[in-house]
Amino acid sequence: MAQLTIDIKKLAHNISFVARSCKDAGLDMMGVLKGPGMDSVIIRTLVENGVETFGFSNMPKKNLYDTVLSRKPVFISLPSIHEIHKLVRYFGTSFNTEISVIQRINEVLIAEKRSHNIILMVDTGDLREGVLPENVVDTVRKIHDIKERKLGFSGIGTNLGCCAGMVPDEENIQILQDLALEIEARLGIAVDTVSVGGSVFLGWLKSHRLPHKINQIRLGEAVFLGNIPTLYQKHEDLYDDVLVFKGDVLETQEKRVDLPRCPGRDALGFQPAFPNTGKRKRAILNFGISDTYPQGLRPLDEGSSIVCINSNYTVMDYTDSPVSLKPGDFVEFKMNYISMLQAFMSPFTDIVYQY
Repeated sequence: MAQLTIDIKKLAHNISFVARSCKDAGLDMMGVLKGPGMDSVIIRTLVENGVETFGFSNMPKKNLYDTVLSRKPVFISLPSIHEIHKLVRYFGTSFNTEISVIQRINEVLIAEKRSHNIILMVDTGDLREGVLPENVVDTVRKIHDIKERKLGFSGIGTNLGCCAGMVPDEENIQILQDLALEIEARLGIAVDTVSVGGSVFLGWLKSHRLPHKINQIRLGEAVFLGNIPTLYQKHEDLYDDVLVFKGDVLETQEKRVDLPRCPGRDALGFQPAFPNTGKRKRAILNFGISDTYPQGLRPLDEGSSIVCINSNYTVMDYTDSPVSLKPGDFVEFKMNYISMLQAFMSPFTDIVYQY
């Protein structure tokens, strides 16, 4: 079984640095756990290093949050109208854009005598979820005018760096600040939370301050991978090897690599590439797309490279490596965002904590 090794000391450093940076900037940090989910070791490490608010993007089959969290988390995906009963039972706050869904949330809250808050998401240029800025004030008015309103309006939020690759700049950041002030001035409705995401904002914070109404930042990838996403830059103050994926060598052979006479597609439907031909040293490792996203792995040994993947094997070329491999050896990799997500979610990957 392949392993995902988590270095708890390095994770604690990353969390502590990011949480302290957020606090110094006047921001509440929300720890986003899209990959680790309800991993109690990781959650405890986050709590011990200053994180109090947690965001999850998937609806669980049953409520597991009460066992490890002191308060209900935030649902940071748009909720399905068919899962509202679970939403209000498991989460204290959710991100929303559609009035029909918000009205349904209110109906369920009345029927079940529960409380729940919403944050209205605004599209500030990344073209993913969000009400257009020119429609935000009117949408907040409609929320406020819901009859027998049981839900609370917490504020507004936005997301960058996920769909259109939009990075923070003064213009798209100022949109939220101006909208928060406009809602309070025109409608007399308090905007207590102005939330921005995600880790792409860490680059901005190194040399800028966010406007005063923005008081929450949602971070996940930077904590686990030590990088600034969208820009694909390592953050100079963070470890980028908190997570290391480890594969077991099953076979090593020197094989002659020639261009196929009758080329076809590989097991996953892709056209194979042959960057190197002739005699090559190849190793078969004990993982494939069932275990992680192999294309997102980078061998710690820079002389090696992944040349082929399928459901449960990864083939690696190590001809240019000074390392001599044999069956039973382990090969270690750094991870990108996709490989991290799939490794955490795979039932075939063993999670190992390193203290």
